[in-house]
Amino acid sequence: MGRRSKNIKRKEKKKKTRKKTSLKIILFLILLILLGVWFLINLVDNEVATIAKVNNEEVDRIISEDIKDLDIIESNGYIVKPNFMEPNKGIIIYGTSGVSPKAYVPISIILAKKGYLVVIPEFLFNSPNIGGNVINDILNSNKNVEFWTVVGHGSGGEAMSENLKSNDKIKGAVFLASYPKKDVDLSKSGLKVVSIIGNDDKVLDLELYEARKKLLPQDTMFVQIDNGNFSYFANYENDIDAQITKIEQQIQTSVQILNLIDQIR
Repeated sequence: MGRRSKNIKRKEKKKKTRKKTSLKIILFLILLILLGVWFLINLVDNEVATIAKVNNEEVDRIISEDIKDLDIIESNGYIVKPNFMEPNKGIIIYGTSGVSPKAYVPISIILAKKGYLVVIPEFLFNSPNIGGNVINDILNSNKNVEFWTVVGHGSGGEAMSENLKSNDKIKGAVFLASYPKKDVDLSKSGLKVVSIIGNDDKVLDLELYEARKKLLPQDTMFVQIDNGNFSYFANYENDIDAQITKIEQQIQTSVQILNLIDQIR
């Protein structure tokens, strides 16, 4: 009887131990879930505080007017390419936080009409800081393209800067009202770089912009658009009373992007 009693006690002790272990695992998983929710809430608050509404009527009108020589494909974002040739140079556009890739279709149309493949990737919550390196996926899907230029608007510039040295086919970078991340030094990267801002930009952190110029190559071209602002690099609704139109700012921006690409061999 004594031995049997001891066995019962051992079994009960094992059951209690298993229950405690299971409880700890459950509590740990709950803590992980709560931390994940907290992280997402803060990330969304910080990165996508205001979801900018695409001016669909305006973009759709531009597409309908300029579709003749182009193919515009909606696939994990947008692909805009000429249908009169097979482009051997490509452009990737990282939009700023909270802005849908569709808002960048108008400037992509200007670029694609000059014979370039333009890809505007879509990010979770429209935040370029979520999702890792999409550049290599785009390059692997378009192996016929020899050289690439990556364009980043606002926080999209910071996000793209981490991946600019990930592939030898990336030859150029364009920062639109943006700058590299603080720990990304591109000064010896060998990339051709242009940095474009508007002199009526009320969003860009000018102190950071000036401080991070040192992270760019010495031959970086710095361009300022008269009356240009932060949002007119794309087509989304805002309350800006500007002295320039979106198309004017985007044409001037496209000229600088095309000049940069012309330097790439």
